[in-house]
Amino acid sequence: MRDADIDLLLQQGRKIEAIKLYRERTGVGLAEAKEAVEAMATGQEPPAGRTIDSAWEAELISLLERGQKIEAIKLYRQRHDVGLKGAKEAVEALAAGHGITGQSGPGCLGAVLVTILVCLMTLAMAVGVPH
Repeated sequence: MRDADIDLLLQQGRKIEAIKLYRERTGVGLAEAKEAVEAMATGQEPPAGRTIDSAWEAELISLLERGQKIEAIKLYRQRHDVGLKGAKEAVEALAAGHGITGQSGPGCLGAVLVTILVCLMTLAMAVGVPH
């Protein structure tokens, strides 16, 4: 199965990025991805086997767009039976490839700090410490 994004990377001479993208989209190993991309570079179809599942990739992208990176990583791990680091790197590369940036808000740490501050202020008021 041909992929327009991979074809574009090959036309731009970005073979390594094309191999990475092929791996992300198919879940194959490095050697198999290299073989498939090299076949595509010469105008051939990649070897039969795993195909690029655009519906599954769209689901990952949707999760990332909603800020659910952890869910996307879990889904990737389930599908490809890879470790946490590999799944995280693949999901982050997919996000970067689609222009999806990380959450820019305070995140969990900000929520924890606000909670601690509120608790300290409440405690200070309860014991009568001037603020």
